[in-house]
Amino acid sequence: MKKVIITDQNFPSIEPERKVLERAGFQLEEAKPLCKTADDVIARCGGADVLLVQWAPITREVLKALPRVKCIVRYGVGVDNFDLAAAKELGVTAVNVPDYCVEEVSNHTLAMILSLGRRIPQDHNQIRQGKWGINPFRPIPAFSDMALGLAGFGKVGRMVARKASVFGFRIIAFDPLAPDSIFVDSGVERVDLNTLFKTAGVISLHCPLVPETRHLINRETISMMKQGVILINTSRGAVVKEADLIEALKSGKVGGAGLDVFEKEPLAADSPLRTLPNVILTSHAASVSEKAVEILQTKAAEAARDFLQGKRPQSALV
Repeated sequence: MKKVIITDQNFPSIEPERKVLERAGFQLEEAKPLCKTADDVIARCGGADVLLVQWAPITREVLKALPRVKCIVRYGVGVDNFDLAAAKELGVTAVNVPDYCVEEVSNHTLAMILSLGRRIPQDHNQIRQGKWGINPFRPIPAFSDMALGLAGFGKVGRMVARKASVFGFRIIAFDPLAPDSIFVDSGVERVDLNTLFKTAGVISLHCPLVPETRHLINRETISMMKQGVILINTSRGAVVKEADLIEALKSGKVGGAGLDVFEKEPLAADSPLRTLPNVILTSHAASVSEKAVEILQTKAAEAARDFLQGKRPQSALV
C-alpha cells in the first residue's frame, strides 16, 4: 500500500488528511516524534512515497537518502524549506497550496495597517502606563494623503489593494513578474522598487523568500524611505533584516511595524522587538482561521492523493 507520512504539523487533528487519503486507499502516518531537522526526516520517513511537510527542511540530502519519496507537499504557500532545484534534478514532484488563505492574510495585513496608521498600539501602551493624549504620536496623516506601497502583487497583494482602496489610500505596487494587465485591472499604479520605497507612507511586503528578496528591507533600503514610514510583513521573516529594522524603529525613521513573521521563529524571548511600543507582533498567524486551516489540510492531502493516483497535482511547482 502506498504511504503518505506527515513530517511535522501543528493542527488540532489530522482527520481532514485521513478522510482524503484513506478513502482513496492510501496509508497515512505521522512521524513520531515530529521532525524538526533534515536528519529527523531521514531517520523517520524512509517508508514514505509522499511527504506532507509543514516546516521540516527537505534538502538535497533528504531527497537522496529517501529515494522512495517521489512527491513532497508543503502545507502552505512558501516553499523556502524545500530544495526545489534538487527535487527537479532527482525527479521529485514538489507541490504547495497557493491560495488557501488569501482572505485571512489580506485581512490580517489590513488590520495592522489600520491600527498602526491610527497609532492605536502607541496610544494603548501609554494609557496602560497612566499617560494620556495623542500629541506625542503626531503627525498622523489621513489615509487619503498616504500612498500604500505593495512589494509583491500576487493574490494576497491584490486583495489587500482592493480592501485598502475603501479607506482612500493611493495604492502603488511593485512586482517584476506580474503583467501590466493585472495592475490596470486592479486600478493600481505600477512602480519600480526604488520609487515604492521613496513614495509610500505604508509599505506592505507580499513577496516570496528567494535570494533576490532575502533582507530586501535593510539599512540601505530603509534610508530611502519616508520619515515615519509604516512597515508590514506578512510574507516571510527573512525578507527583513531585523537588526536594521530595530535600529530604524528606535530612531523613528520607521514609525511603526506590523510583523507576523520573523527571521527565526519563535521570536527570541530577548528580542528588542518585544519591548518597542510602536510594533504589533503576531505569531505567524496571518493565515489562520478554522476554515482556512481545514482547506489547507484538505488541499495538501488531495495533492498527495492525486500524485499517488498518477495525476499531476494542480499546484505542482516542479
